[in-house]
Amino acid sequence: MFEIEEDLETIMEGQPWLFRKNLVTFDRSAKLMERSQIRLNSSPFWIKIGPCLPKFDKKDLLHAIGVTFGGVLRSEINGEFCRLRIKLDVQKPLHRGIFVSIDNQRKSWISFKYEKLPTFYFGCGRIGHGLQECIGIKPAKKQN
Repeated sequence: MFEIEEDLETIMEGQPWLFRKNLVTFDRSAKLMERSQIRLNSSPFWIKIGPCLPKFDKKDLLHAIGVTFGGVLRSEINGEFCRLRIKLDVQKPLHRGIFVSIDNQRKSWISFKYEKLPTFYFGCGRIGHGLQECIGIKPAKKQN
């Protein structure tokens, strides 16, 4: 709870917050709830995109990328680079990028770079653990 509304806004705007490389999620609650009822499944993240090819309309590109995340909270265009602030579902694997049509025959891969990414395992694409803790992917066993 915050005594001053501006403090709450500062915390919410500054997300994502990390503590020892682990994500700390926050959300507003309109009513009192039991701790067991609270589900924090998403957190805002900034994604860097670029350099963007000159043939892409950057606003259309940002819209196409934002749709894959369920919408855009904010966007910035700075020359050939772009940034998107999206509400990321932290329970799902991270998107590494998106294919975008250049024309009817060709597609181009646009990769994403997440800002302030917490502990993350590329093998399963999920936030919150590394290789040793992953239960989604089993490492291959060595054969003698």
